[in-house]
Amino acid sequence: MPDNSKKFHEFALKSVLFKGRSDWYFCYLKSEKIAHVLSILAANAKDGLGEIAHRAAELPQNIAYLAAGEMDAGALLADLFGLLSELRVAATDGYLHKETGALLCKEYEAVAERLVAGSHPSPFVTNEDFRVSAIPELEGPFSRPPLHLKDIKDTPKMSNRTTSERMSLILNFIQKSKRASIKDIAAVVKGCSEKTIQRELGALIEQGLVRKEGERRWSVYLPA
Repeated sequence: MPDNSKKFHEFALKSVLFKGRSDWYFCYLKSEKIAHVLSILAANAKDGLGEIAHRAAELPQNIAYLAAGEMDAGALLADLFGLLSELRVAATDGYLHKETGALLCKEYEAVAERLVAGSHPSPFVTNEDFRVSAIPELEGPFSRPPLHLKDIKDTPKMSNRTTSERMSLILNFIQKSKRASIKDIAAVVKGCSEKTIQRELGALIEQGLVRKEGERRWSVYLPA
């Protein structure tokens, strides 16, 4: 590994963010490499992998937020398990070759295990520590026209009554309170993580029902 990379790894492991948390730093770097692979695959596939690639690109940042104490470990694991499910479904529906999907899932499973195991690998010993295995070349064309990810999410497998009810509760609360943070909403909408609430809010914003002011933990949500 180049000296400049090694120096940065040493800096990161001594920083306030990852000091004493080399396991989380490993996961940060590993998830970033997987995100690069998914970004390339999404560009080659043209259709259907964009949303998965976008979520994968958010994961390294969320791991950094976990290290900073701004994200719950359970919510982060929920993101990981969600990515695993979406990759498996994408492979089943023809977006990915099954071998490619299985390889990516294996890499994410390793990240999940490292997050919960509490081990402390040295992230700058060898290149193998952060290596994402080679991805098989995409064969084309697909045997049948692929579905859009939004169509997959609209099926009963990916969207259910619970989600609709939760979104209605969130919207009603915001309309009544006029101004609410995610923590305010979480106190009312039980049985889900703040990350899940954040996703529901994103959907409400896309539908033009809610608007957002501020950034990150200072964000508040208002009726549109």
